[in-house]
Amino acid sequence: MAGSSSSAAGSLLPVIRHHVFLNFRGEDTRDNFIRHIYEQLQRKKIETYIDYRLSRGQEISPALHRAIEESMIYVVVFSENYASSTWCLDELTKILDCKKRYGRVVIPVFYKVDPSIVRNQRETYAEAFVKHEHRFQDKFDKVHGWKAALTEAAGLSGWDSQVTRPEATLVAEIVKDILEKLDSSSISDHQGIVGIENHITRIQSLMNLESPDIRIIGIWGLGGIGKTTIARKIYHKLAPHFGSSSLVLNVQEEIQRHGIHHSRSKYISELLGKEKSFSNERLKQKKVLLILDDVNDSGQLKDLIGGRGDFGQGSRIILTSRGMQVLKNAEADEIYEVKEMNFQNSLNLFSIHAFHQNHPRETYMDLSIKVLHYAKGIPLALQSLGSLLYDRTKEAWESELQKLEKLPDPKIFSVLKLSYDGLDEEQKNIFLDIACFYRGHEEIIVAQKLESCGFSATIGMDVLKDKCLISTLEGKIEMHDLIQEMGQEIVRQECCHNPGKCSRLWKVEQIHQVLKDNKGTDAVQCMFLDTRKVNEVKLHSKTFEKMENLRMLHFESDAPWIESNVVQLASSLESLPDGLKILRWDGFPQRSLPPNYWPQNLVRLEMRHSNLEQLWEPDQELPKLKRLDLSYSRKLIRIPDLYLLPDIEEILLIGCESLTEVYSSGFLNKLNCLCLNLCVELRSLTIPSNILWRSSGLILVYGCDKLETFSISNRTEVVQLSGCSHHDTFPTGKGWYYQEYPGWVNYRVDGTGGLCRARPSRAMHTFDPVVNIHRHEVEEKEEKEFYLLYPTMWSEGVSPTLSIPNELCWLDLSYCGSLTSLSFEFDLSKLKFLKKLLLDGCLEFKIFPEIEDTMENLAVLKLDATAIQALPSSLCRLVALEELSLHYCERLETIPSSIGDLSKLCKLGLTKCESLETFPSSIFKLKLTKLDLYGCSKLRTFPEILELHKRLLTLT
Repeated sequence: MAGSSSSAAGSLLPVIRHHVFLNFRGEDTRDNFIRHIYEQLQRKKIETYIDYRLSRGQEISPALHRAIEESMIYVVVFSENYASSTWCLDELTKILDCKKRYGRVVIPVFYKVDPSIVRNQRETYAEAFVKHEHRFQDKFDKVHGWKAALTEAAGLSGWDSQVTRPEATLVAEIVKDILEKLDSSSISDHQGIVGIENHITRIQSLMNLESPDIRIIGIWGLGGIGKTTIARKIYHKLAPHFGSSSLVLNVQEEIQRHGIHHSRSKYISELLGKEKSFSNERLKQKKVLLILDDVNDSGQLKDLIGGRGDFGQGSRIILTSRGMQVLKNAEADEIYEVKEMNFQNSLNLFSIHAFHQNHPRETYMDLSIKVLHYAKGIPLALQSLGSLLYDRTKEAWESELQKLEKLPDPKIFSVLKLSYDGLDEEQKNIFLDIACFYRGHEEIIVAQKLESCGFSATIGMDVLKDKCLISTLEGKIEMHDLIQEMGQEIVRQECCHNPGKCSRLWKVEQIHQVLKDNKGTDAVQCMFLDTRKVNEVKLHSKTFEKMENLRMLHFESDAPWIESNVVQLASSLESLPDGLKILRWDGFPQRSLPPNYWPQNLVRLEMRHSNLEQLWEPDQELPKLKRLDLSYSRKLIRIPDLYLLPDIEEILLIGCESLTEVYSSGFLNKLNCLCLNLCVELRSLTIPSNILWRSSGLILVYGCDKLETFSISNRTEVVQLSGCSHHDTFPTGKGWYYQEYPGWVNYRVDGTGGLCRARPSRAMHTFDPVVNIHRHEVEEKEEKEFYLLYPTMWSEGVSPTLSIPNELCWLDLSYCGSLTSLSFEFDLSKLKFLKKLLLDGCLEFKIFPEIEDTMENLAVLKLDATAIQALPSSLCRLVALEELSLHYCERLETIPSSIGDLSKLCKLGLTKCESLETFPSSIFKLKLTKLDLYGCSKLRTFPEILELHKRLLTLT
């Protein structure tokens, strides 16, 4: 056998389609022995080929030749008159040829005939060959080959009906022998199941066969991943270890055709054998193996199997499903996920079907790799495409690959679509939106956008995960290529020849055609155009008039700036669909939104880098708007009274250089993020809101150096800045200069980003306020990673608190050149959730207010480059303070002794505090890890510094 296997390895391997091929003389055995064997093999779910034709020709047909080649095990039943059939003898010759070429297994059965009669061709066998020799006088080699075949086959180890009795026992032993041989790894290597043993080993471990408990094991994975094949293999391997067993394939289809009662009765009949009573008491006494394949309905499953108590001790129930929740509802003890095949196993499986060998032909390797890239480790796709491409030219392969770029393989599509068909209407919409627009996007952001469209995103996306239609990796949505292709094909089939009648448009050429020719219809729900991929699109004034069901319009450019508007208007837009829920139009070319547009349903309005001067004239109410992003709209002069946006959560107006005022005449209860960085002409910000009194609030007004009025008030308190006239020497527009000094590193940040990781770089003397949002202190020699926070996280639609582990409340007033102090009437300690207060670069800021009550969350206080002369004695009430930064406070003269009570303070920065002369002795109570005294020229030396230095990681 070893020699046969070695020979087989170098031969072309036919694809296996049958487990067993039955070779027999019909007149002797068809209606008794063969029928019993076949029934038992069917009961064990063993694919068996049997030729039912009663009349046969002189030679076996090509179809029968293929059936023999595509079978794994041959059961040859020698009976009294076997040798009289030339058909049987031809089959036997072919069977032995496959044994030699492919290493197949032959099991001889001697049914009421002595093996020596067969081996030596005596008695009825001798009589048969007298007739054959007379009939085939001119084909002596053929007759001689038959004799040799009988001699060889009769010499193999097999079964004798005169030894193993009665007949029922003989049948049972033969079936058991077949099952054991099917379990052999040498057999499975030749049936196109590549790498399956790894799955079997892991699942068998989860089954814990030694335990007397009744265990339920789930096998979970997307369609075509190999769940059924694995279930079959487990059944064939483990069935002999149980008192009785049953494998029910395609459960969902069985129930639809015959009903639950019939399906249950069928498997119970198999488990109980000839016992006519299907009582639960009988089943409770049996240790059984029950495998139910393709279970997709939790409610039906309960009726189908009942409870664990209905089975005997040590029983194992295995369920395969596309739905994780189905298995959870079944209270599975363990759930095994079948994942995509690795590259090598994929190549082997594909080669078996495409080349009938374990590896590709050398000249087809590059094309084979392209197929593997398309299939992405799904066995169904590898098998289907391999069979399709078998024995075809390279030109045919290339043609098929080009076709696959446009249309999916029908067989693969239909199998994968079964998971989609099991979704409800809303889940289908969520799936199609993700397949067409959101693969690879941040899960949190996608959920927000789906919620904006009125979908229940959280539960909907959970269902898609349960059904293996999506997954998440590092917070981003993942989707298999073939699953995405299936979803996009569903949309394409809505109207193959007219994209303007499809529900979703995402391909550049289709969108260009629909917009250019004004072919949009009420079928269009979503349009998503990446404007970087098109040179120019011209719109008409009534382009969107017929798209009355449009809920999302997305013209996006991820570039940090837009030099020219790709989407051009032949004439001003007259209207937009009133049903729009998401409107993003980067580089919007008009001065205002269309006058006939009624935005009552709008939830997200994003028009970065637009030509807008105002939104509407007169202002309109936007009752559902949650997100407003007009960042870098440099011509924007005014925005409406924000009280017209009662549901607003996020306002992003970064770099709106012409904007002078932001205000609300009413209370904004839901406002969570307000970003006005680099609004260089902004003079007044007045918003009644509890944004600073909540843990998630964030206000950024970095670089608003003309800001004169700042008022944020909840219903009882006000945060107000006392301002003076604009500081004449504070630069505007292109940034300002900072000298480099040890320990302070400024980072130039790309304006397209979000929350990202970076490593320290050399300090920069000049930074551009259009792209720089914040700076962080690190030591020059540190190599630790740290976080930078900058504007694109907002451009993507999520406030920083959603991406940072701890909720935070920031108030960033950095570089507000007009700010002189916080109002004495304002109690800073009322901002109980405030974690960071940034006032650095406020050159005229002189007085820091007293802290009336303990602040338990403020961890960072930055007063760099301010005009402050002293800190209040109530500084000790900042009990959570970890970092106090006073770099370049050239007028700072004293530090209160109460600083010694700040037990958590670990970083104290005093670079270039040229007026500072003394330290309070209480500073030595602190557990500082960093103390920066660089450039403190008036500071007197003191001997205690040596004691302090022992605890410091950095002393400058």
